[in-house]
Amino acid sequence: MKGKTMGMEKPGLALEQGALIRFIDPNTDAVTGGIFIGTGDNGDFVVVPLSENKSQPAAGAILHGRCMFMDNMVAFMSRIVEITDHPVTLWRIHAPTDVKKYDLRHNKRIQCSVSANIEAIHKGQVLTGIIRDISKSGARCIFNPSDALENPFEVNEPVTLRCVFPGIPGEQAARGKITDIIKTEDEFSLAVRFTESVWWVPPYH
Repeated sequence: MKGKTMGMEKPGLALEQGALIRFIDPNTDAVTGGIFIGTGDNGDFVVVPLSENKSQPAAGAILHGRCMFMDNMVAFMSRIVEITDHPVTLWRIHAPTDVKKYDLRHNKRIQCSVSANIEAIHKGQVLTGIIRDISKSGARCIFNPSDALENPFEVNEPVTLRCVFPGIPGEQAARGKITDIIKTEDEFSLAVRFTESVWWVPPYH
């Protein structure tokens, strides 16, 4: 969903409506995905939580947030001020503090559409999908949204990505960990950060 840029001059984090945020509870390490929908009158962020964890954070919970902004990974701290359930579940969180930006542009992602398997060998489970974008340090793969209910994977789980990459003979493989899972009505995707830089992704220098 596209929208006008919204945010604050302080602490300098401005997100577009529809930006995806991943929240980590520092006490339980539980991960909850969310969609940023705007700011309140006092600058608080309003977020629609996406994940269906059995133990959702409560009002007052401290959260570590992560999101992508202008090719940067942004990490910040916040706290849930209020949770409402009507007409949909909404979180109102304090304006982010301790904002840190991590430049990821040295490993520029390329768009592609390559069939791939994500494997969790320790569990004997495999999911087949399409690589949507990839760099030497990671990739995002998309899957049939109907597979989301049977998704066997979790954030931080070690996996192996396998594919036949255009122009490279034979099957290629990259080990890594799942860093993000998106499950909505329109998209089911996994982001994988590779353990080591992979040579078979361009540029080749």
